[in-house]
Amino acid sequence: MFTAIISSKKYWISARILAVGFIFLYSVVEHFMEYQNFAISTFIDERISNGRWIRYAISRIVGGFLYGTIMAYFFEARKRKLRQ
Repeated sequence: MFTAIISSKKYWISARILAVGFIFLYSVVEHFMEYQNFAISTFIDERISNGRWIRYAISRIVGGFLYGTIMAYFFEARKRKLRQ
């Protein structure tokens, strides 16, 4: 069942959608939890300037990819179990 799910085009579409949603929501929630308001200049100084944007972007992409693939697999496996 694992290889059937992983090779499915629908699985990868779901994984991408979940990854992008996770990246967006996690970034917004983290921003407001840390800065308590809409402080773009402080965010740029602390997270983006002096080459730190690479680490920030990579952490978001890896986190989104992991979340998307795990959750998409869980949803697809559950859907296939219910069909049987």
